[in-house]
Amino acid sequence: MVKLDEELGQLYGQALVAIAHADGEVGPEEGARLRELVAARTSAEIDLEASFFHKITSDELGMAVRKSSQGAYREAGQPVTGRELARALIHDAVALATADGDHNGREAEAILRFARALGATSADIRAETDELDEWLR
Repeated sequence: MVKLDEELGQLYGQALVAIAHADGEVGPEEGARLRELVAARTSAEIDLEASFFHKITSDELGMAVRKSSQGAYREAGQPVTGRELARALIHDAVALATADGDHNGREAEAILRFARALGATSADIRAETDELDEWLR
């Protein structure tokens, strides 16, 4: 399991918020699932209100991960690569997007944008889920 330090955990959580907002709203099911997913990856408390004022972009997350080789770890304590973090994000984002039973193209495109910015290949994405197959080019 990928664990994140507080700084990278905040950015990761904000990326999940951006993905959840891609369809225009975050319902109660998505809000609860978002908190669960973030808590599993980091001890950072995500400031959802701040996420409304600054929406993280996929490029910002990609840059932060490249700069912070110390910020994400596997359970064994080894640093993760951007591609490994992308796979974690894909897993969590698909779980989040399907929490309300309504997985749509805007959410899928947002997930793919973040995954690609972290260096995920189509093979990485397919290895994690088949939920995004129709949006892969």
